[in-house]
Amino acid sequence: MDAPGGAPAGGMAGARGVRGAVTAISGSTITIKTDEGDVYQVFTSENTRIMKQRFQQGADRQQQAGERQPLKVADIHIGDTLMAGGQMDAKAKTVGAIFVAVIDAEQAKKMREDLGKTWLAGEITAIKDATITVKRIDNVSQTFNVDENTSFKKRRDSITMADIQVGDRVTAQGALKDGAFLATTVNIGRAGGPGGEGRGNWQGNSGQGPAAQQPPTPPKQ
Repeated sequence: MDAPGGAPAGGMAGARGVRGAVTAISGSTITIKTDEGDVYQVFTSENTRIMKQRFQQGADRQQQAGERQPLKVADIHIGDTLMAGGQMDAKAKTVGAIFVAVIDAEQAKKMREDLGKTWLAGEITAIKDATITVKRIDNVSQTFNVDENTSFKKRRDSITMADIQVGDRVTAQGALKDGAFLATTVNIGRAGGPGGEGRGNWQGNSGQGPAAQQPPTPPKQ
């Protein structure tokens, strides 16, 4: 979203996602443009869960949930950044959204500024000893280091460094130390904002994943 990033995510049962800045709104359809320049039509319905998401550095999933405010399409504005998850057609560049998370323009700007400094998200391209290389969601390659104090999770489950593989999607939080990014937390299976929410997992407050909901059907042309 992205906004940091905009490429579709994998690894979600029955759903994928995209993130970008809102460029137009027509009825229940939202047009967004990703950082890569792709334009997607996001189709919503009365069943689409729309939330305003505020990301907090270091926040766990429960704290993140408390930062969500229910919204309607009418509450979304041009320039906002949103993450839409659901039935995605990458070729047609459409998303039948079952979940939309909205980030206001000011916070999206702050997230972009902090990317690579206090958080990272993207796809792992190399692992060597305690150093992991990531193709970030803005297509920039960056390495980050881990140490004995770094915690590793795959969604809610604790894992170890040995469980991480090239090709995994990752969100890491940490800080720059001696010019290098040192991760305090590493979460596999998510590539979203600072709190780890985003393209890797689209569960909402109810705990129901996207497979439990029916995405809206794109209107016929």
